[in-house]
Amino acid sequence: MKNKIYLDRNEKTYKGNLHLHTTWSDGSLPAAEVVEAFKKKGYHFICLSDHEVYTRTDEFNNAEFITIPGMERGGLNPVADKDPGYHFGVIDDPTEEPVQARFEHLQTFPTPIPWEGDHSPQVLIDEMRSHGNLVIFNHPEWHLTRFDDMVEYDRFFATEIYNHATEWSTVSSYGAAYWDHALQNGKRVFGIAADDSHEHNPNWKIPEYGGGWVQVQANALTHRDIVSNLKQGYFYSSTGPEIYDLRVEDGQLTIECSPCKFIMFKAFPLRGPFVGNCDNGKPLTLASMPIEEDMQYIRVECIDFDGNVAWSNPVFVADLLEGDEH
Repeated sequence: MKNKIYLDRNEKTYKGNLHLHTTWSDGSLPAAEVVEAFKKKGYHFICLSDHEVYTRTDEFNNAEFITIPGMERGGLNPVADKDPGYHFGVIDDPTEEPVQARFEHLQTFPTPIPWEGDHSPQVLIDEMRSHGNLVIFNHPEWHLTRFDDMVEYDRFFATEIYNHATEWSTVSSYGAAYWDHALQNGKRVFGIAADDSHEHNPNWKIPEYGGGWVQVQANALTHRDIVSNLKQGYFYSSTGPEIYDLRVEDGQLTIECSPCKFIMFKAFPLRGPFVGNCDNGKPLTLASMPIEEDMQYIRVECIDFDGNVAWSNPVFVADLLEGDEH
C-alpha cells in the first residue's frame, strides 16, 4: 500500500467561501461590502455566487485576497411545491480549456429553467462544464433532493455537506448522508461547507455568514492554484475545528487536528473506529486507524466541544493500491 499525504502540516492553507449572495441577486449588500465583510473575518478567497448572474471581479483581488469567478445556477423544479429543486454552484476552472466561451461578468441567465424531464439537471451540469466551470451540488438536504439523484447525475466535483444559511434559517444544513450515498455508489466527489449567506450583518447574535468554509492547501493564493487543489481534494471543510495533517503511512490513516471531543473515521464498507475523550476528558488532537484493502473509502470528522465539525475529504483506498504488488 502506498504512502500519501493529503494535508501537510507544513504547507500553507487558505480559507474560502464558495457560496454567497450580493445585491446582484437576492443578497442585502453590494459586492464591495460583502468582500470587506469576509476580509474582516480572515478569509482569503470567496466566490460571489449570485443567482443566475455570473461574476468576474478582478478589481477586488490583491496579494492577500481574491474572488473566484462563478454563480449559482438552478431553480430546476417540475412542480415547485411537490418535487425537488436543484441548485448548482458554478466556479470558473482556469486549469482546462472550455469547449464553449467562458461566461462574462454579469452575464445573466433565465430563471426558472424549463423542466424537460428527469434529464434536465444533467443537461444543466453539462452546459456549465462546457463553458469551463466546475459544478457543486448545492444544499441537497434543504431541497429534499432524492438520494438516487446523487448517483444518477454526473460531472459535479463536489456536494455541499454543510450550508450555514439553511442551518441558520430552517435547520436543514447537513448533506453528509447524501455525500456518503454518492461515495458508496462509486462516485468520486468531495465535500464542501459554505455559508450561502444573503445577509452580512455582524451585529446579529448568530451571524448568517462566516459559519461554514473550506480550507484549501495550495502553493499560492491564485485563482489557478486554489481551483486546481479543490479539484484534487487538497482541502477540508469546517464549521470550527482545524485539520492540520492527514496522511497514509505504512497502512495507517492518521489525522492531526485542533482540540476536539470526538474523531470519527467513516469507512465503507467496513465501519471505521470512533475515538472519544470519554475515558479521561482530555481533548483529542491525534488519531489513526488501519486501512483494510477491501475498504472503498475513508473520511474523517473532527467534532469540537461546541459541536462544530471539520470534515476531511475521502481517502479512496483503490488509489493507494494502484501498482502495489500485493
